[in-house]
Amino acid sequence: MSLSLKKNFGFALIGNFGYALCQYIILLVFVKLFSTEDVGKFIYAGAFTTPLMLALEMQLRNFYVTDHENKLKFFDYNVFRLLATLLGVSLLGILAIIICPEYFYIIIIVALIKSFESQLDLIYGVYQKNHHLNFVAYSRIIRGVVAVIVVAGLSFVFRNIIVSLLGYLLSWFVLYYFYEKNQVVKRGFIKKNEFKIVQPQKGKMMNLISMCLPIFIAIFIDKYYLNYPRLSVEKYFGVNILAIFGSLLYFKSLAGQFVTSLIQAAMPKMAVYVQKKEYISLNKLLAKMIIIAASLGLTLTLVFYFFGTFFLRLLYTEEYVPYSDVLVVILLGTTVSCCYLYIGSTLTCIRKQWVRLPISIISFVMLFSLINFSHLNGLMDIAKIVLYVELFSLVMYLFVYFFFIVKLKKI
Repeated sequence: MSLSLKKNFGFALIGNFGYALCQYIILLVFVKLFSTEDVGKFIYAGAFTTPLMLALEMQLRNFYVTDHENKLKFFDYNVFRLLATLLGVSLLGILAIIICPEYFYIIIIVALIKSFESQLDLIYGVYQKNHHLNFVAYSRIIRGVVAVIVVAGLSFVFRNIIVSLLGYLLSWFVLYYFYEKNQVVKRGFIKKNEFKIVQPQKGKMMNLISMCLPIFIAIFIDKYYLNYPRLSVEKYFGVNILAIFGSLLYFKSLAGQFVTSLIQAAMPKMAVYVQKKEYISLNKLLAKMIIIAASLGLTLTLVFYFFGTFFLRLLYTEEYVPYSDVLVVILLGTTVSCCYLYIGSTLTCIRKQWVRLPISIISFVMLFSLINFSHLNGLMDIAKIVLYVELFSLVMYLFVYFFFIVKLKKI
């Protein structure tokens, strides 16, 4: 029996936030047990790999979930995702050797970890399409807890970040092949033979490429835009300062999990609204999600405005305390970005996802110009630049969304 939107949102929130919290605990373990340089390298590897690996996901899960005509089967999406993932890891390995050979091993390990996350994302799409995000929540919490136990244990024993990350990778390999794949079949959502690696059909693969290519370019630019501040901090201020900046930015990741939860829960219903041309209902649902995100973001910003120093001293080390004002600006930017992420997902539902590309390009050009042609004195300058660009992006998303909604209502 399918779960309601409210229950799906509840499970998605628990699963995503619980998983993000586990990831945050892993970061805290690294901060407490390893040098600032090691933490900086780990954050740099994440910033280096994330744009390409997430871009190669190409929102395939959303396309699978909203494909009500079932023109393509699960194994078509699965083979396409596998090929894209292999391509991504290979390209990142080559780029690491050329651009930053000193980070090669940690970049490859992080890329492989993300490759398993990418494969799991498609399994989660199966649950989402059947309105059972409770199983996604169970899976994410199990993976998160296992990762924390493995990483924390190895970190305490070996005090080597590479060993810890290899254990992290191995734990996800075991969970994917010996638990996740079996569970989705056992629960009756797909058949075991749909996981078989078969020779891809050229016509179907070309169809997926033509459908997803605009999304790939848009997401790559968008994620590169999101990670460019981290890469810039490493370039201008060094890997040690990147450790501090990247750790503060993780609060943005935690907020992003809330956004993702609501999007995942609402996506099937939004697709139905679009199919039935109920655009007023679509607008109301979008407005509710934006109000929730804005309220949460502003509340969190106020908490850290008054108590930021206390929390930074508690969670990290004394080295992080002077940057509480930077964290407040980061959280303001996070509030803005959460709002326009909802709009972007709604544009995908009305099949206007291509518009994200020009918006992403304009935003990135603006960010690149402000960072590289400004006199940067510290992290606060970069945090403010990101906030200004986020506000500009929100205005663009609002404009294009209402433009297309008005046109659709006239049809």
